[in-house]
Amino acid sequence: MDEYTRPHDEALTDEELSDETPLDEELLPDDTPPPRPNFFKRLWMVFIQPGELFRALGANPAWFPMALFVAVGAGAAIGSLPDGFWEAQMEASGEEVVDGAATIASIAAGVGSTVVFLVIPLVLSALTYVIFVFMRGDNATFKQHLSVISHAGIVSLAGLAVALPLWIRSGSFEEVLSIGTFFPFLPDGFLYYFLNQFQLFGLWAIVVAGIGLAALDERRSAGPTIAVLMVIQVIWALVVAGCAAAFSPTF
Repeated sequence: MDEYTRPHDEALTDEELSDETPLDEELLPDDTPPPRPNFFKRLWMVFIQPGELFRALGANPAWFPMALFVAVGAGAAIGSLPDGFWEAQMEASGEEVVDGAATIASIAAGVGSTVVFLVIPLVLSALTYVIFVFMRGDNATFKQHLSVISHAGIVSLAGLAVALPLWIRSGSFEEVLSIGTFFPFLPDGFLYYFLNQFQLFGLWAIVVAGIGLAALDERRSAGPTIAVLMVIQVIWALVVAGCAAAFSPTF
């Protein structure tokens, strides 16, 4: 016993020493989420680093700012279509074109599109949550799904920006970049309508969403998740094509 050891003190064992927690660690809050990429960085990470982005968002999800950005961007894009485009739409539907009607149609379409594009992530997230969490058993929250779907919407917004010149040129919303674009010789009918539902940017968004949803649960891989989303897209395309063909006067 040295001169600095009191008689009644017992030496601590190695196990007891290892159980001691430094004071600095005790002061750190356990529920502090890790930092996530800032808003502007996430805009380009969706296209070139989706896996890294969604792993970060899985630990610290965010959805509303991006969903609002996509919705407002889509509404602004559709609302920016010239009056001549809306006049062509009214003439095609048999409506009488009166002064100011095109401007009103433009504003209504822009506002309506903003609302619709803000609701779409909520609906799609509810669908993916039911399929992947309740049915497949993924370990993820609804907010995480909402974060993934909202960010995948950036790809769809880019596709909308590309489609704008096509719509203006043709005077119709039916002019899109899809698999059907590569088969211009097909007549109007079920097959044409079916292939037209597979828009190129939409397929890209599905791949991005599949990568993101798989990143939420380390047990899952992107391939099967993307495949499930593609099956959903095929079912949707079949329904839309069937309805379009049934009500088309040329079918």
